[in-house]
Amino acid sequence: MAPRLFLSRDRTRALASEGAVSIATIPMAERKSFLMRIDPTLWAELEAWAQDELRSVNGQIEYLLRQAVQKRKSGTGTRSPEPDKA
Repeated sequence: MAPRLFLSRDRTRALASEGAVSIATIPMAERKSFLMRIDPTLWAELEAWAQDELRSVNGQIEYLLRQAVQKRKSGTGTRSPEPDKA
């Protein structure tokens, strides 16, 4: 059996209030790993934001992606502009 994440009761409550409890209960083996290249300035912004919300940068990125997917599924999202060509 895969190891599970264990969070403090307060952190679990915070996740529950954000609708993200399922993230905390997913076994580690069921999560997909991948490498991502990211602009250092954007990384610094995400890192500061994650600290403000008591998350890891990985957790913050996953949270933001989940919000974006939910918004897209609900039809309230707008089409995003074309990404910058690097």
